[in-house]
Amino acid sequence: MNRSFSCQSCSREQALLNIWALTILAILVVFPRTTGWISAPIIIWGVYIAIKYKIFLPADRFFLAICLILPLSILFNMPFMGWDLKALARPNHLVAGFFIYLVIGRYGLRRNVLFWGACAATLIAFCIALYEVVYLGNPRVFGLAHRWNAVPFGNFSLLLAFFCLAGASIVSHDDSSPWPRVVLGLAGFGCGLAASVLSGTRGGWLAIPFLVLLCIWFNNHLSKRMRGMMLIVLLAAIVSVMALSDRIAGRIEQATEQVHAYLANPTDPAARNTSTGLRLSMWHWGIERFKEHPFTGIGYSSYEDQREDAVLDAEMPTSFIRFANLHNEVITRLALGGLPAAMAVFLFWFMAWRFFATKMDRQNIGEQHYYALCGLLTIVGTGLFSMTESLFGTSAGTKAIMLLLAIPAGAVRYAWASRQHPFAVSQTQASAT
Repeated sequence: MNRSFSCQSCSREQALLNIWALTILAILVVFPRTTGWISAPIIIWGVYIAIKYKIFLPADRFFLAICLILPLSILFNMPFMGWDLKALARPNHLVAGFFIYLVIGRYGLRRNVLFWGACAATLIAFCIALYEVVYLGNPRVFGLAHRWNAVPFGNFSLLLAFFCLAGASIVSHDDSSPWPRVVLGLAGFGCGLAASVLSGTRGGWLAIPFLVLLCIWFNNHLSKRMRGMMLIVLLAAIVSVMALSDRIAGRIEQATEQVHAYLANPTDPAARNTSTGLRLSMWHWGIERFKEHPFTGIGYSSYEDQREDAVLDAEMPTSFIRFANLHNEVITRLALGGLPAAMAVFLFWFMAWRFFATKMDRQNIGEQHYYALCGLLTIVGTGLFSMTESLFGTSAGTKAIMLLLAIPAGAVRYAWASRQHPFAVSQTQASAT
């Protein structure tokens, strides 16, 4: 890491951001709603920077486009199919995330802040899971006082676990004592994985091979042969641990039975009222709505009415009435917004992947590389999670997506801009003092 970057990292603004980032990640798994209030001053700060200094790099405009594409795709549908501004509430968190990105992108984070925050979060998640499952005897983890839901709690515990694994495997060349980081990262990975297992969130487990692949593939400390061997060993270890868990085996067996029951008789009320059967029913219902309206969908404003009609007509089980999405992001977009909305989702994933992938620093495997990898883990992880859930299905999960995109994006922007465009960084800091 060059000297100018190290000197800039000593600013008062950066010290404040370090405290904020550590705090926000640590309390995310405990008080997800509170993170919105704690983020509000940083968001206002970002708005102030955007209005007053107007120093934007192409990367800033590109990330703004990433944050706007999903809200705009929903807004685009409403003049044609009816207005429902509630549908914009959660996607608009991405716009708020842009202003967090803008602040961090100008002042940066000190080394290891994101890593330490992820390790703290996974340890807290593990303690919550133990308390709920072992002490309280709950079958699944819903967060303290049900502040989360079992599915996003397990998914984001798993995602933060891979932030820890990435931090353990990617150590800067100038780190003279890497072992504490390696041990802490592996411990955080184990805690996050255990919290995910105790949550019983089956859909998230499907992402594990892909997240392992990312952590190994983008570690340039290792030769290609060593990366292949580590990939096999790590996957084998995770599969072995999960195979020995009665909880995991029971959840997988239950899902398999429910799929077979649904495929044998999709109209059987008993088969449709299981968790897996209901998902399959919703997917089928959503695809049918897309077939009827391929270019506009049924509209976001009419979803509640059509959902109620489907239940009243016995087309869907009664439990469908309480679901605000179809538990699959692509099918939900196809059903409600048609092809344009679904294409916007794919474009969001593609652009976000490109933003982080182009910032990978393969010559200096350090913090910039780590931040970029965390961004890729978030995109791939949440993308795969959304195949059985929704990107914005819960308030807690929406805040987690916003933070786990904005923080790595801002940090990697600062590290990258300090090398590529040092004038833009120094001018912003000079104007703020």
